[in-house]
Amino acid sequence: MSISLSTLSDWDQAYDDNLCPYRTSDKRGTATKVTMEIIRHIVDKARALKERGNRLRITKFVQTIKDELQLDLGLKTIKDILIANDLWRPQTKKKRPEFYQSLCQQIPNGVLSLDGSTINVHVGDLVMSYNLELGVDAGSFCHTAYEITPTETGDGVLSVLKKHQEAWGLPLGVVFDRGSANLSEEVMSFLSMHDIIILPAGPRNPKGNGTDEGAFSQFKQAIGEVHIDTSSPYALGESVLKMLVCLYMQMRNKLALRKPRPTPADQMQTPVSAKEQEKERARLIEHQQKKDNDAHQAKRDRLHWLINYHDITLSPIELQRAEYCIKGYDQEAITKSEEAFLRAVNRDHNRCNLSYFFGILSNIQQDLDDQRYQQYCQERYSYELHQENQRRKAEIHSQNEPTVESVLNLVVTALDLSQDFLQKSAFNKCKERIEKLLSSVSYISPLMKRFHDALGARDDLDVKQKEQALNQIEQLINETAAA
Repeated sequence: MSISLSTLSDWDQAYDDNLCPYRTSDKRGTATKVTMEIIRHIVDKARALKERGNRLRITKFVQTIKDELQLDLGLKTIKDILIANDLWRPQTKKKRPEFYQSLCQQIPNGVLSLDGSTINVHVGDLVMSYNLELGVDAGSFCHTAYEITPTETGDGVLSVLKKHQEAWGLPLGVVFDRGSANLSEEVMSFLSMHDIIILPAGPRNPKGNGTDEGAFSQFKQAIGEVHIDTSSPYALGESVLKMLVCLYMQMRNKLALRKPRPTPADQMQTPVSAKEQEKERARLIEHQQKKDNDAHQAKRDRLHWLINYHDITLSPIELQRAEYCIKGYDQEAITKSEEAFLRAVNRDHNRCNLSYFFGILSNIQQDLDDQRYQQYCQERYSYELHQENQRRKAEIHSQNEPTVESVLNLVVTALDLSQDFLQKSAFNKCKERIEKLLSSVSYISPLMKRFHDALGARDDLDVKQKEQALNQIEQLINETAAA
């Protein structure tokens, strides 16, 4: 390894007193070419374990292969080789459906993130469960309002919105999931009355409302489990929880989320002009009104056909959620799921609901993903497939090898051609094939004898044609040998 050192100071920084380098390469990022010998060794080793009835423990197996081959093969590469040779079950992971990406906020009090989470308080031997509804500004991460209720309700969500309004004013938009509490009549009326834009996070998509999810995560990590060693009633647990939430919000708002940003409380007090508000409002409306891709229209049509055919009754919220979810599945999986769902409903009519259909769809989609991944591994690492490809290549190579008969046929055909340039082109091909024939023999005489014998066995040529062909072959052989 050559190292360019410009000064003695650079030398001192690169080596210690014993001339050992301070930094040594760990070969990270260098690729190891996976040859068929490596694949065969891995496959034989895994099959031997299986035949002895031992379980293939992948971490230990990978380390064993690395030690035996002295190669830095990755876990994924070895897994792909095992999958390609039916020694490991493929397991693919893909999030479905396709969800909204995170919505970035550019001004304070632009988007309010709302969500609820269950908080358990241990009161003596009892465990009291409360729902904490929390409002967090998506841009500054300022915790603005909260409400504690027995369960997640529309009144709790509305209370958080009003407390936020009292402390910081009305936000331009709110982001929350499609829970019944968030979409309740009183919440929708409040948002509509104050012209607040609704930005749904999408079904089964916690990242779509990552601001509140992160807030709950930090909150629970900060306070841990709440234990009260007394037989106090429910109200005592609620009062203690309120005290902890208030403490957390005050301390959280005094800490900047990312440096060198200001603290959330300071950022919320930053003045915003009317022009900036209008610009942000236009951006939120544009985000809200994004149209679905036409590529998913066929999937939604199949969903509506299924609902009408089986006469499934759905609420508007359930239908909207189903239309969002269906986009993430393949058309092939949807078609197979319809057939399986029809058979299941014929056996038991109680299964005629959309939840059962999506359960079937999820399983079939997972099987399709696993099959595709296994096929990819087989095309890349299958030892048997490689052997078959090698055999086919050898057959094609043997078919393309020139023979005395093929050269003789080409010469006879060229002599019958009337145009000079075609005849010249055919003779050039004959010279190429004769050159390959000459490279496989030590003397010219045996090769000429084979041409004599092949010409003598031809019944379709007269004596004159045979003489012309023999003279032309001798000329080509002499020219090729001289070259």
